[in-house]
Order: sequence, then structure tokens, then C-alpha cells
Amino acid sequence: NAPTVQGALETAVKAICGEDVRVHGAGRTDAGVHARGQVAHCDIAKHFPPGRFRDGLNAHLRPNPIGVLAADIVPDDFEARFSATKRHYLYRITNTRANLALDIGRVWRVPRALDADAMHKAAQRLLGKHDFTTFRDTECH
Repeated sequence: NAPTVQGALETAVKAICGEDVRVHGAGRTDAGVHARGQVAHCDIAKHFPPGRFRDGLNAHLRPNPIGVLAADIVPDDFEARFSATKRHYLYRITNTRANLALDIGRVWRVPRALDADAMHKAAQRLLGKHDFTTFRDTECH
């Protein structure tokens, strides 16, 4: 029941197109997780000159911390969830006693000493290609 990026985008599309649409993202993020370069799509009937749809979305997304970098016409068979070719995850830890300022909500602050060698050794088990099928939606192909 909290505000979502999807909800904000759907409201913005309705404001500029007058259409109730469903925005489909390439993947989901957990609450409090920031997505960079997320791809999404929606089907609208109205045609916009290049850049105008993106700019209209951004105007209606204010003051939300959401920015649309590009909006393009895609083939009819494009589906954001199934057309994604890769995902990249970045987890940040800052090892400082000082409180966070600019990175609040984006970095995990650990004020005590960390064993970087042990962390590096453990992280090697995470490298490579992994099958996350069990974490996918049952309708995902």
C-alpha cells in the first residue's frame, strides 16, 4: 500500500494520454532498492514527437525521485519482462564510524572493522552465471 514507481508512471501516462495503462517493468525491485537503467513498457494509442513523451512523463513525475531517460517506440512483440538480456546488481558497504549523508538509503554503513580478505573470499562463491528460476514469477518464460 506504499507509493511505487509503477504507480507513479501509470499516473503520469494517464495525465498526458488520458489512458489507463499498465506499465510493465523488466524486473521488480524490493522496497527501498534503487534501480538504475530499469526498462519498462506500456502500450498507448497516442503518438508523440521524439522526446515529447519522455519530457511529459518527467514533468508529471515531479516531485517523485523518478526520471525517465528515454522513451522510444518499440516493436509490437517487445515485452520488458521477457526482453531483458541481463541484470547487474551492486551492493555497497561503507566502513566508517561517521553517519551517512549523501548515501543514506543507498549504502549499508558498518561502523566496526571489516575483514576484507574474508569478505572477498566469500564473495568468490557468488561470481558467475546462476539459475534464479525459483525466484521468478510463475508466468515468466
